[in-house]
Amino acid sequence: MNTDQQASPLIDVTNINEKVYLLIKQNIIKFVYPPGHNLNITELKETLGVSPTPIKDALFKLAGEGLVVIYPRRGTYVKDITAEDIHEIIQTRLILETAVIGEIAARISDEQLRLLEEHYRKGIASKVDRDNVDDYRAYMESDSEFHLSLFLFFGNKRLTELYRNLNAHMQIARYRLMHHTRSKNPWTDQEHREILAALQERNPARAQEAVRRHLLRLETACLEAAHTEAPAAPAV
Repeated sequence: MNTDQQASPLIDVTNINEKVYLLIKQNIIKFVYPPGHNLNITELKETLGVSPTPIKDALFKLAGEGLVVIYPRRGTYVKDITAEDIHEIIQTRLILETAVIGEIAARISDEQLRLLEEHYRKGIASKVDRDNVDDYRAYMESDSEFHLSLFLFFGNKRLTELYRNLNAHMQIARYRLMHHTRSKNPWTDQEHREILAALQERNPARAQEAVRRHLLRLETACLEAAHTEAPAAPAV
């Protein structure tokens, strides 16, 4: 049997490279592997129960996405998010999301509105206990689903993938923000409500302005949190 296809207690053998990549990426996003964490190949091999090959492939892919930094002869480390990163991500999201929501607002279907409202209500229902990491993760997931829906409704696969890659970095910033505030952002649910209401009216200009206000407020909050100490790695 190929050593790359050995069974693992965490990962099955189907599409092993992709699954190793996704697992490491999710652990970075959720601060299981926090900024500065040394992604030691030997330790990952033992933890995941796979050969070094899919791990190395995953680390090179993550380096290309800017989530890790590979130092020759020194190792691979999780990259922290900087103020410049946050500004550039929000700037890019502003361009993409205002364009996308402007296009879909006039033609969004009732079914799509129903799905978006479900994401909105899921966000409202999320309760974030100040010391509960699972609460953080669930709330961030519902927030991401709300915004991702806009790109899925638009229907451009390349734009959707671009958003997903940006969102990986943004989730790191959001996790740091939620660690800093120890609570939900009180304005997020209200601003999602404003975005949803503009789409229900099928009003492109209002929808674009609602997204713009929401993202700029998020940038301000994340920039404040970026200067605080990174949270410690939570329990897996």
